[in-house]
Amino acid sequence: MDILSRYRDSSIENIWNEDNRYDLFYEVELAYLKAEAMLGKIPADIPDYLERNRPSFSAEEIENEEKITRHEVVAFINVVSRKLDKYTEYFHRGLTSSDIMDTVFSLQIKQSLRHINALTDETIKVLTEKADQFKHNACAGRTHGVHAEPYFFGLRFLTVAVALKRSLNMLAALEQSIPGKLSGALGIYTNLDPDIESEFLRILGLSALPVSTQIVPRDVYAPVLFYLALEASILDKLAQDMRILQITEIGEAQEEFKRGQAGSSAMPHKRNPVRWERISGLSRVLRSQVNVALENVSLWFERDISHSSTERIVYPLCFDLIAFMLKETKSLVSNSVFDSSRMLANMSNSKNLLYSSRALSLIQQKLGREAAYKRVQDLSRQVLDGEAEDFIEALRSSGLLSEEELQSITDVSDLHAKVDLIYERAAAFLGN
Repeated sequence: MDILSRYRDSSIENIWNEDNRYDLFYEVELAYLKAEAMLGKIPADIPDYLERNRPSFSAEEIENEEKITRHEVVAFINVVSRKLDKYTEYFHRGLTSSDIMDTVFSLQIKQSLRHINALTDETIKVLTEKADQFKHNACAGRTHGVHAEPYFFGLRFLTVAVALKRSLNMLAALEQSIPGKLSGALGIYTNLDPDIESEFLRILGLSALPVSTQIVPRDVYAPVLFYLALEASILDKLAQDMRILQITEIGEAQEEFKRGQAGSSAMPHKRNPVRWERISGLSRVLRSQVNVALENVSLWFERDISHSSTERIVYPLCFDLIAFMLKETKSLVSNSVFDSSRMLANMSNSKNLLYSSRALSLIQQKLGREAAYKRVQDLSRQVLDGEAEDFIEALRSSGLLSEEELQSITDVSDLHAKVDLIYERAAAFLGN
């Protein structure tokens, strides 16, 4: 088993394997001939014949030929031409290698984005279901890791669902805008009719560039890796929160742990958030690839080939990783255990200090903000320094609030309607 096989996605592998790539080479060559025929440049029976009598060839045959030619597209043309009994003179006529290779690269990216977008949509659905399940489950909100105010656990999932939807919108727009090219060796149609390119791209479902060189400019492709990395960072944010919530002293989340599973070779009791940790780790790998895409933008003049070797590695790698991360996140959100009683217990552990802002809101109506803030801060200090046992008791002793007001501070049900409004806005954005 090679080092990356555990993170591979079968659909992505089918898109990026060499057999599929060379099949797409043929599809692109055929689309060119169809476009020529539609514009009356060649007889229509030529592409019809080549489509009906498609030769059988393998990646291995082309790779063996490339050992001789040291040129991949020439090797492909040689292998295919030997298997055709006629019309070989029309094959690749007037084209440059990048007309084929970049257009195929675009098709692979487009197919991969379609798969990733479907996985993202599935993950959003699981997150929104979990958000609904814990919609009004109170928990301690944390800023800087410190208890802040009462919060609601479902919002932790809803926030990520909305972030993924933003990512999905951007990736879907990218999928629709990915271009191809059929403009020849320098992008000026030296031996081609520009009208053929338009028909060619329409057949393949790709967009057109206003200007190209020998290649599709790499600033076109760089956003693909950026937005995949952005999506990985969104998943990493959730993973980090879930890892922290599984810390023993917090214990609000527990990653699925099956019978027979081992958490440590030395400590039998251990149940570690290893799958969430893996998502965090893979996000680092994916983010690190963005720089490669940016470096590929600055090629020499009308092109050099320094981008090619990197793209063969980083694009399939990044699509594999994000697909794996999305499927892992979907599984983890569905199957992890979330402990509502522990959430309430952790709120109590703050000695009711997380209600300080609610107390401030009431007291400032009586004393003004500055005076109220100083009084509430001093009462909070007494609790933190051990001079008082509990914030509510300290408030009671101060006489600043009535008993009814004290009870209202710790009853967060008044926030439910506001949370409902947030959910309604999120549902509208998510299209639910």
